[in-house]
Amino acid sequence: MNNKKRIRLWGLLVILLSLSLTGCWDNVPLESRNLVDAMGFYPGPKPGWMTVYFEFPTPMGMAANTTSSSGGGSGPDFTYLTGIGRSLGEAFSAAQAKSSRDLYLGHVELFVFSTHLPAPQFRTIVSSLARIGTLDKTPFVAVTGAPFTEVLGKVSPQARFPSLYFERLFSCPTCQQLGLGVRFWQLEERLATPGVDAVLPYIKPVAEGQAVNRVALYRGPQYVTTLSVPETTAYALIAGHSYKTSLYLTHAYDANLIAITGPSRLSVAMVGHHVHATVNLALTATLESLNTNTETAQQLSQISQQASTVVAHTVAHFLEHTQKLDTDVLGVGRLLSWTAPRQFARVGSWAKRYPQVRFTVHCRVTINKMGDIK
Repeated sequence: MNNKKRIRLWGLLVILLSLSLTGCWDNVPLESRNLVDAMGFYPGPKPGWMTVYFEFPTPMGMAANTTSSSGGGSGPDFTYLTGIGRSLGEAFSAAQAKSSRDLYLGHVELFVFSTHLPAPQFRTIVSSLARIGTLDKTPFVAVTGAPFTEVLGKVSPQARFPSLYFERLFSCPTCQQLGLGVRFWQLEERLATPGVDAVLPYIKPVAEGQAVNRVALYRGPQYVTTLSVPETTAYALIAGHSYKTSLYLTHAYDANLIAITGPSRLSVAMVGHHVHATVNLALTATLESLNTNTETAQQLSQISQQASTVVAHTVAHFLEHTQKLDTDVLGVGRLLSWTAPRQFARVGSWAKRYPQVRFTVHCRVTINKMGDIK
């Protein structure tokens, strides 16, 4: 290489380095961007097509620092654009063509997937999102059967939907009591890992805003069903995401237990040709009330035994339900593949084997006395 070529090469490197350090690379003024905070993915008007929604704050919303209680597209602080295409890129281009401002995806907080998306399309969208350079993998993921405008167009009782809805909520009377938040990277991981299925928060528009107190089950990229509130609570107990769960025991002094929480441990083993899975729950609960108004050590022991039996039965029933649906929400197959990869490989189709897993549930609920309530 001669000196002139070396000088030109070094000059080019200096220019590129200067651009990266000064932030001038792709330096688009803020007022020329639409900062997308939520995206919705729905089936398109034709088979194989998709409709993508891009929600972002209006200039009025930006001026208010996006802290008003307005929920979404129908309010003055937020609006949205839609794009339709055979791919995420085509849908993005179609939406971008409707605005003179650049759609910027670097601040997205939430992905909303329609439960009506076909499985191949769901997987394709997730794969496409993972390849977008301006996106990180931390947005929350949720699903819904309702239109995107109804989901994010509701007025929220919290400062700003949706992020706070997926944290550990204690102050909002209409909010869910379970830590059901799922990040995009967690969804990616489950879709790519054999022996575990996705469990995603389900959003339902209600008069008070948005209810997020149930979860939807997937089999791979295929939506299966949405659990009831009691079933979702059972899942939260197993997954260790319960914070405000309560239990009323009519056969144990009409005792009412609150704040049931605690860790859960899953163990898996191959016994002969059968897969055995054991779930161990070590829960604590606070005794809020009982019909004698005061408690004795014997009463606490009886309440603990009764609560342990009820929770164990509830969890076992829930696991039986997931087996009928062939959705491995705990990742029994994943754990088996980690601990005994050769045995897991010999199992064959996990979709056919999971319904035959033999579950055992052990549960112990430790009761805090009423005087321990803070």
